[in-house]
Amino acid sequence: MEGLRQHAAGPVSETCDLYQQTITVSGAPFWQFLQAARLEAAEMGVTISVTDHSDDYELLDDDLEEFSERAFSIRIVKVPHPDTLKFFTIDGFCRSAATESSRFESVENVLIAEIDFESTSAGLIVRPWIDDSSTSSPTQSVDAAPSPRRLVNDMSGKGLVPTSVSTWIVADAWLRDKILNVASYRLSLCLPDAVSIDDDGKAVAHLRSGRKVIAAVAPLSSWTSPELLSTLSDVCEWIYLEGRDAETRHSLLSAELVRLWQTDSSWQDGLRESLEGAFASARTAYRLHIQSKGVDAFKLMSDLRKGLADDVRSLANNTSSLSSGLWRDAAVAFGVIAVRLASTTVGDWLLWMAAAYLLASCIFSCIAASSAVSGIVENEKSFRSRLYGPLLLDKEYEELAGKHYRQAESNFRWYRRFIVLAYLIVVAVLLGIAHYGFRTSDNFFHMVISSL
Repeated sequence: MEGLRQHAAGPVSETCDLYQQTITVSGAPFWQFLQAARLEAAEMGVTISVTDHSDDYELLDDDLEEFSERAFSIRIVKVPHPDTLKFFTIDGFCRSAATESSRFESVENVLIAEIDFESTSAGLIVRPWIDDSSTSSPTQSVDAAPSPRRLVNDMSGKGLVPTSVSTWIVADAWLRDKILNVASYRLSLCLPDAVSIDDDGKAVAHLRSGRKVIAAVAPLSSWTSPELLSTLSDVCEWIYLEGRDAETRHSLLSAELVRLWQTDSSWQDGLRESLEGAFASARTAYRLHIQSKGVDAFKLMSDLRKGLADDVRSLANNTSSLSSGLWRDAAVAFGVIAVRLASTTVGDWLLWMAAAYLLASCIFSCIAASSAVSGIVENEKSFRSRLYGPLLLDKEYEELAGKHYRQAESNFRWYRRFIVLAYLIVVAVLLGIAHYGFRTSDNFFHMVISSL
């Protein structure tokens, strides 16, 4: 390959089966090298031919006598192997992965002449191309996983849905970087219920669990997010590679995606926004499905979400009741202050009574709201330990409901402190007026301004 690069006179074109390049030959030594290489090529499973641009006559059969920077077309045909693809260049490997994706899904080994290390996915090993010796088996057999075409209805008629998911589930950094776009694109087509093509020839993904979702699939070049590929790999590994019952796992994920899907989102944007949450919920629902001994997992999840929504709404109502009570009592306090400053006949007893009323109102309102919130918290703890505890891991429960309860309770306690502080300020103003004996609004405002 190094010799070819030194004599290159044009760009390289490489596919899974063919390598083509225009080269310049300026002397007999390199021509003799090509002739010798053709004889040894069979050991690497390739055939080499060199032709003039004017015809297809095989020139390596002749000994050329004159070389004056002549340009030739070299054509290297790779002998097909049922379980292996071979590439001379990394660029050829990357381009072929994008344009001939289905070829990669039917093999377990890829040989590349330009690398000197090994890189793997769940169903593919990429190794140096040294000779045509036997290849290694991948970390997980491609045949062990059900084909996505069993679960995703390919209505396109063009084979858009991958035949194997293992090829594109990549953890190795080098391989992930080289096939980021195509791996993300192919894995994303393993998740919907169906795939079709619209009138413009663009791919469209369909979700049909509950309400129908139809989302346009972005072109392969748009799938550039390493984070999304990581999530897609985790999700597809869970669905297709974790034993039997892939249909159930796929259905659960589809239902959760529909629940979280934002209207009018593209397939890529919708997955970026909803896939992680849908994945967490689907895993929990699957745990319930296999552990709940006949309990409807969907109903249990629905009850949990409904209970959470009702409890959060109740916490919000208790917070609102404190706020409305503050405004009501503030109106009473300001009314008393106005009457006291406007009339010289009203004694300080009215201010003391108003202050006592506000203190009592604050205490009773806080006790009532806090008791209601405590009841909600205790009820949540009881349901968690007795109903959901045997079925859900603590981390799963916390993700689904626990953190939302904690946040709502924290918001209530913070607002309660604010309400108590507001009451104390109003009571202090009432007691201040009573203590200093202000009889007119002028004296009162003069005191306020002086204190500032």
